[in-house]
Amino acid sequence: MNINRTIALTIAGTITATAASNTLAGSPQFTLADANSSAVFDIDNGQISWDVDGTSQLFAQEFYFRRASDQGEVLLSAANLTLDGVFASDTNSFRDNRNDTLAQLFSDNNGLQIETVFSLRGGTDNSGRSDLAEQIIIRNLSNESMSLSFFQFVNFDLGADPGDDYGQIINDNTIRQNDDDYSISETVVTPQPTLFQVGDAMDMYAMLNDGNIDDLDGTNSYQGDVAWAFQWNINLQAGQSFIISKDKSIVPTPGSLGLMGLAGLLVASRRRG
Repeated sequence: MNINRTIALTIAGTITATAASNTLAGSPQFTLADANSSAVFDIDNGQISWDVDGTSQLFAQEFYFRRASDQGEVLLSAANLTLDGVFASDTNSFRDNRNDTLAQLFSDNNGLQIETVFSLRGGTDNSGRSDLAEQIIIRNLSNESMSLSFFQFVNFDLGADPGDDYGQIINDNTIRQNDDDYSISETVVTPQPTLFQVGDAMDMYAMLNDGNIDDLDGTNSYQGDVAWAFQWNINLQAGQSFIISKDKSIVPTPGSLGLMGLAGLLVASRRRG
């Protein structure tokens, strides 16, 4: 780990940094970068970008939770929970010395603690390939049992185009979304979600933010402005943890490989010229 490139947000709320972080309207943002890829995370709004070879692929990724006492789903953010810490670091120093891993720690001061860890790995230039590994650890630090539902909402606009995608659940823990140029797949390594849903991005976002208790309906495919969500219904005894591990991978669709190769040759030719 390259300590000189670490960004840390302390529990007291002050930022100490020897590598720059972005701040917009008082909401700190952290950029991860590796090889041909970059991703931006906002402590109030989740993941807000994922660029591969300069092309925007992601509109938003957000996490929501719903405790037994909540009347609807709650966005995981520093606006709704206490942000106990943020830590960005470089774990790939031999190849790329930019920060590629981000850890965030949230709590509700009543025993619920949620930690998220993102690790970005890019591909070679003009390959159209990128990977994001994710881990969510949900802890019950109270002295009583705890029941909650946890949601992941993802809205990819592959190739920066929101309207021409097709998304489908391949099995109960894998989703694939395609357009003419790119394909994104996500696999939940463990544990399998309780429920899933694929649908229109605006409709699904509205459902999770309508202030009502909602559960995913099992719809397994959609064409258009695609979004998807996974839901885990969790029961934790005092002191227990629940760990979600998953991985997202972006690759070019087969028909676009030749075009990407040609683009790479043109760039190389211009450089030699």
